[in-house]
Amino acid sequence: MQEHNEIEQTWDSYSDEHFGKLDYAEIFKEIGKDPYRGFPKAVAELLAEYFPDLRGKKVCVPSCGDCVAAFAFCEMGAEVFAADISCGQIENARKRAEGKNYNIKFLHSDSMSLNELNNDFFDLVYTSNGVHVWIRDLTAMYKNFSRILKKGGIYIMFDTHPWSRPFDKGSLEEGKFVIRKPYEETGPFLDDVTYDWRIQDYVNALVSSGFSILRMEEFHSIPEDLPNHNYLSDNYDEPDKYDWHKNPCAALPQCLGFVCRKPG
Repeated sequence: MQEHNEIEQTWDSYSDEHFGKLDYAEIFKEIGKDPYRGFPKAVAELLAEYFPDLRGKKVCVPSCGDCVAAFAFCEMGAEVFAADISCGQIENARKRAEGKNYNIKFLHSDSMSLNELNNDFFDLVYTSNGVHVWIRDLTAMYKNFSRILKKGGIYIMFDTHPWSRPFDKGSLEEGKFVIRKPYEETGPFLDDVTYDWRIQDYVNALVSSGFSILRMEEFHSIPEDLPNHNYLSDNYDEPDKYDWHKNPCAALPQCLGFVCRKPG
């Protein structure tokens, strides 16, 4: 499929730059001391609540991206499968993992199919920010997440909060709100083959895929998050950009998260 190929080629061409932005020596140092540092604080609290002990658990990280979450799960003692549509992303992640003795299997696989993975196998499926914007069929993806989860297995996700999608990104960086499109216009946007999903799109697709939604969370990044999942303006100095009196974007949540269970 042309769209599939465009996304793969985009990330293959961008992967070296993408991985070059992160200081993996520092990341490995931090998650070695505390694996929960591989997640935003709000997500770490959800993981600790639903999986107080991940040792020996099977975890899948589709669209694994920079693989920080996958590496953190390994530090927690999980058996990890990291999948991505981009060979470049997988190879860069594999290089970063060299010498770490991580229990991790890397797969070149589309999150909407995951054909390489068996049914009823995983205890946890996890996706982080930046995944859903590249997915044209949320229901197809969620059905495959459900398929590979064991009965009673958990899917935890977070992504950019849909409130920000109608606004021009450049205006948000200036602390202004300039509308570029209606909230209901979800894509695809032909310039970069992406989608701007709404909250109802997440919820309806999860329910249609057979998941029970246990929790929904709306939260902000904090300066201590590693990596920093910060969608606020960079035109403000720390800590000003986290102060909504000085940066209006900080008055609204940055991230949307769900905890879902496969019935069993």
